[in-house]
Amino acid sequence: MSWAVVAHKDFNDARRSRSLWALSATFLLLALLFAGLYAFVPEVTADEEVSTMGLMTFLSAPVALFVAVAALVVAYKSIAGEAESGSGKLLLSLPHTRADVILGKVVGRSLVLTIPVLVGLVAMLAVVFVGDVTFSAVDYVLFGLVTMLFVLVYVAFYVGISASTTSTARAATLSVLALVFLEFAWDIVPLGAWFVANGFQVPPGLFSGAPMPDWVAFLASMPPSSAYLNAVGGVLTGSMSGAGPWYLSQWASLVVLGIWGIVPLVVGYLRYDRADL
Repeated sequence: MSWAVVAHKDFNDARRSRSLWALSATFLLLALLFAGLYAFVPEVTADEEVSTMGLMTFLSAPVALFVAVAALVVAYKSIAGEAESGSGKLLLSLPHTRADVILGKVVGRSLVLTIPVLVGLVAMLAVVFVGDVTFSAVDYVLFGLVTMLFVLVYVAFYVGISASTTSTARAATLSVLALVFLEFAWDIVPLGAWFVANGFQVPPGLFSGAPMPDWVAFLASMPPSSAYLNAVGGVLTGSMSGAGPWYLSQWASLVVLGIWGIVPLVVGYLRYDRADL
């Protein structure tokens, strides 16, 4: 359980930092703001009855963006920062393997980000009850569990990037580029692939709102936030199979989320394991 020692120390160090309190305050305000808008400003939603499912659906997109940005702040220096400062050598002089260090960092930093998210979700209960929102404890818990998975995935993603370099500047640059690409520029990928597959011609129906082919829809659903939103929709509606092919189902979205967490972490570990610290 050497990784648990690393995680405990990492969490305790982060707990005393101002960034944790800043993240907690930011998400608390974000959660209360969006919950208040949903419960008390009917113009922002077309729901005839305010409910937990509607609130979670309304909140899921801003939560996804917050987690993506906050995970970067929490994790981008996790490995690279210690390698650059030399403290990584001290850590490895103790009975810790490099795998222990990476796993411990993922767990520790995930806990750091989980606290603000949980604080926000618990605080929203006040708005739920004051705003007379139809409450479902099951929906609330399921939303929280999928969100915790999303936190773990994005933290692992950035820890993997951090482990792939010994420079905090390079880790920050790669992390920011990955964030911008996945969260804001990914639409280029499915549309570009569709354009190429159609013989470098504009696909018919692209600008008329016609449904895109299933394989294009799959590419569009691949970013972590898209997979998270799809999975949230599945757990809230109670249907994880979906109406289309299996690779567009909510279960497939959970698998995609797992891949985003595991693959960068493995690549980062392989580079970290060969690095001369």
